[in-house]
Amino acid sequence: MRIVASISLLCLGLAGCVTVSTEPQPILRIPVTGQLSNGVAAAGQATAFNNGRGEFWVKIPGGARCAGDYAVRDPNPTMVVPVMCDNGRKGQAVIARRTDLVTGTAIVRLNDGTRGQFVFGNLTFEQAFGSGRARTF
Repeated sequence: MRIVASISLLCLGLAGCVTVSTEPQPILRIPVTGQLSNGVAAAGQATAFNNGRGEFWVKIPGGARCAGDYAVRDPNPTMVVPVMCDNGRKGQAVIARRTDLVTGTAIVRLNDGTRGQFVFGNLTFEQAFGSGRARTF
């Protein structure tokens, strides 16, 4: 009986030290790759969180990092989301997701006229846009 009581006290003591995180936890990370209309490559990541929020970022080597947020649970396959860059540029991304909602394309246009095409998930750039430079859109 003393052993059971000791174990019970130990468990209660340990439970008092356990904290539950209220911070959103990432549940899925997806690679993002693509290029600007001038052929410059860029890559990044999209992350889905357990609270239904998603965020993505793309970095141009030696250049700007652009990012945005989206609703992971949005059932629509296509969405338009704002994009903000660390160099002050901003714009929109038109995101088209396939039925699995984790694979698709994004077309971005920034306020300075910069354009880009990107793929995410299990899709290659060539599958989505063909080979060669990014198309004008």
